[in-house]
Amino acid sequence: MADRVVVSVGTKRGLFVFESSAKRRDWKLRGPFLKGWHVYHAMVDTRRSPRIHAAGVSDVFATTTFSAKLSDAKFTGAKKPPIPPKPLPAHEKNYKQWGISKSPRVWHIEPGRAGEKGVLYAGTAPAGLFRSGDDGKTWEPVEGLNGHPTRKQWMPGFGGMCLHSIQLDPANAKRMYVAISAAGAFRTDDGGKSWKPINKAVAKYPGAPKVTDVGT
Repeated sequence: MADRVVVSVGTKRGLFVFESSAKRRDWKLRGPFLKGWHVYHAMVDTRRSPRIHAAGVSDVFATTTFSAKLSDAKFTGAKKPPIPPKPLPAHEKNYKQWGISKSPRVWHIEPGRAGEKGVLYAGTAPAGLFRSGDDGKTWEPVEGLNGHPTRKQWMPGFGGMCLHSIQLDPANAKRMYVAISAAGAFRTDDGGKSWKPINKAVAKYPGAPKVTDVGT
């Protein structure tokens, strides 16, 4: 059992960090950090000396990621942030019809496997997947997914067209999963070079194309 519990809480008014012992009876609060930023997601990476990674959005400074040692919480923004793909013309009707925001966002940050020191993944809106190999200093797009042949059929959910979930297979270093609103789940078995939808038997959203493997 861990002797220390850390909870990172992202809010519209920055990032808060709560810490406690394993008994979780008393909590120490630090923050807010990243004042002026909306923090969509934050996580503590414990693969080495613990670090916090956060996804920040600003109406002035767009969207980026931040990283800091847990011990001092001195955050530094990415030198080369993940830049979400632009919506395609095929998506515009849904954005306008339902008044859905298409402002760029970083929705999720996921650490790599235990042996992949410094590797992080980020999911964005509009939907895109990005990889960092240097603890979030620089990010590169995973083109196998971002340029997927079915992309024209992806449509925004009411929170936007976001890649909100990333899951790495712990036993297979070449396999990982992502989920997109509203395109469903995808899997790669070759380290991100190619992706296939895995949405059979999942109900489609109203108005989704009838003949498609996406649109759930």
